[in-house]
Amino acid sequence: MPVEHKFLNHNNWKNGFWTENAILKTDHYKPEVLFLGTFNHGFEWNTSDFFYGRGMYMWTIMSNLFIHNENHLIQRRSTNNNIPSLDQIFEICKKGKIVFADLIKGTKDGIQTIVNQNQKCVIVQKGDNQYCWHDYKDNSILDLMNLGFIDDNVEEIINYINNNQSIKFVYCTFKSGELFLEMIEKIRRSIRPDVSIGHIFTPTGNGFGKNLQIPFNERAWSISHCWVRNNLGNDVLINKEGYSHLNHDWLRSCGVNPLNF
Repeated sequence: MPVEHKFLNHNNWKNGFWTENAILKTDHYKPEVLFLGTFNHGFEWNTSDFFYGRGMYMWTIMSNLFIHNENHLIQRRSTNNNIPSLDQIFEICKKGKIVFADLIKGTKDGIQTIVNQNQKCVIVQKGDNQYCWHDYKDNSILDLMNLGFIDDNVEEIINYINNNQSIKFVYCTFKSGELFLEMIEKIRRSIRPDVSIGHIFTPTGNGFGKNLQIPFNERAWSISHCWVRNNLGNDVLINKEGYSHLNHDWLRSCGVNPLNF
């Protein structure tokens, strides 16, 4: 059995949201913003219940933006901290007219996978090539891509963006990995010219460095300051090279005051 994206084709929410080809779809609204990631591992032991579901600051920050309209929550969402709830996540999606997609579908057909549940590892192999896939790191995915084991999602993402004229902004939640960046360039060249595509700092928080000074002295608040104010000037300067920022007109249209972040 291939290792698939956890939400490759998912229709169990029964709330007007579903996925096709690891792309979130909905009949609640016409999407305006797409957040683009790499992969959500379909390991049996992956407890994620949604895109960026566990162990990241994604939904901490999104809650602060779209529910609290201020820096309020601090902790990463995890199995022990189910804040915001999944229902609240869907409400955030509705408020922001947000959808999600990932670059990777999973392992290709014809690639053998052997699950070792005890060691939480998947042996991926074809012929003499074998790889022990035991973590959620992008570097492991890149290794598997170099071995020719991975099925990408680029064409489906391009078609989705081009077929949904309401999409205005694409925000990539990563900015490293040569093969990933090549995919982004292909998407950039192939989508409508009126769609803006840029990078925001990873919601894992890895590589951010020291937290910013007060009032952004928590990691989630430092990252959200980068998402909202990067390269724009502020009393607390944030200038992460190569990163963009969330569109302020879009945020305001959703009831978010960028000055609060």
